[in-house]
Amino acid sequence: MTRNLQLIQRHAQLKELGSQLKLALLKELIHAPATCQQLAKLFDQSKQKIHYNLNQMVKENLLEVIDPPSGGGREVYYRATARTYVLDLSIGLENNGNVLNNRAIINGIMEREHSIDLTKIAAKLIDQAFKLVPGERLLIVSGKFNFPLVEKLKLEAGRRGVLCTLVYQDMEALKSKYEQFSLAAFKADYEEFNRHLRSADVYLNLNGEARFVQLQDPKKLALRNRMLEKSKQIIDKRGVRVAMMPGLLQDTLSEGAIQSELQFWRALDIDYPRQCSQTLAKCRELHDKETMWLNGKDSSLSFSIERILAECGSFGSDEFQSPVINLPGGEILMIPKADSVHGVLASSRLHVFGEEVQNPVLEIVNNEIVDFRAHKGAEHLARALECGGPDGRKIALICLGTNENIHLGDIDSALKHKSSGNLSVFWGDNRSLGGDVSGAHEWFVQIEDPLLSIK
Repeated sequence: MTRNLQLIQRHAQLKELGSQLKLALLKELIHAPATCQQLAKLFDQSKQKIHYNLNQMVKENLLEVIDPPSGGGREVYYRATARTYVLDLSIGLENNGNVLNNRAIINGIMEREHSIDLTKIAAKLIDQAFKLVPGERLLIVSGKFNFPLVEKLKLEAGRRGVLCTLVYQDMEALKSKYEQFSLAAFKADYEEFNRHLRSADVYLNLNGEARFVQLQDPKKLALRNRMLEKSKQIIDKRGVRVAMMPGLLQDTLSEGAIQSELQFWRALDIDYPRQCSQTLAKCRELHDKETMWLNGKDSSLSFSIERILAECGSFGSDEFQSPVINLPGGEILMIPKADSVHGVLASSRLHVFGEEVQNPVLEIVNNEIVDFRAHKGAEHLARALECGGPDGRKIALICLGTNENIHLGDIDSALKHKSSGNLSVFWGDNRSLGGDVSGAHEWFVQIEDPLLSIK
């Protein structure tokens, strides 16, 4: 399978492409495989010369030899190893006198090779998900990771007469705020945010960096909780529509990163009305059921539902509509009844504080973790429970994914729980959804091959 991207990282590779003939051969073989004889005829060169040049490029991993098509005879075929070749910036890539940034390359691959229209997706979010109209205000909080989406959203908001305010908060800014700000400066930062919030119609939090930077100072933690409570009051009083996105876009030139980003944009490029209809229909099917049993690989759990909500990735007025949407959307949120969750949860891995816990097994009694073990990383899980406060062990949500555009492949782990049919159990705070669990740190366990039974 031809890769999306290959970095030119060695001078020997660069030297090969310094030949006009070799560069022309590579360009031709990006489009389609060909034999030495076919290329010799196309470029009006001897077969021996073409053969020599092809083999040199194979040695430098710019080309590869593949099996001939069925019935194609004995002559081998050559093809390019990737659809796009990019010179590593450490060698000094320039474009019209300006350094060509990774984001421009990634955007080009998305649009050219996979027909992902980034501008169209941003427009769909503005119109179908946020349902913004001219004259309304959009407040965005984002850092570096998700800025590619911010740029598209700001452009589409401007085209529609939607006023857009950006609060930029990257990893370094968060660290400074958490570790270096005085209490007065820390408070002033939240007061400034709340000032913006008072004039917003939609608040979009894209600050995925917060997943990796933890606030430890107890005085700042207490102050943040008070300021966020004021934020909640503003949201409730003004009816601010709140959207969040835990996924991350990263300007990394690697095949894995390209595949992850491709999944990310496809997850956002959904038919929001259709997803809403399907998610709401499932909520209506489940909401009045007495008991549910969850079974998966080494997992067995029973629970009852206190409240059920539809997180459709878009705002609406249905009785099951979640007050907060979590892009790219597509999830049923079930708040369990008190003391109704019992059993064992097992998974291949989970992530807390940006760290991986391998093969965790959690024992649940009356909605709380009473014991746990893990093959590796159990200390990270222990820290999450300790930092979670009095409700740190309590299950906040049990969620069922409904997004048909998300697959359990190479995508940010924070988005996998939205994959259609996938089931996850969350710890954290569910009060914004009408629950009473106030865990101070959010993390979740995904159930492999879940089977849900209903009574």
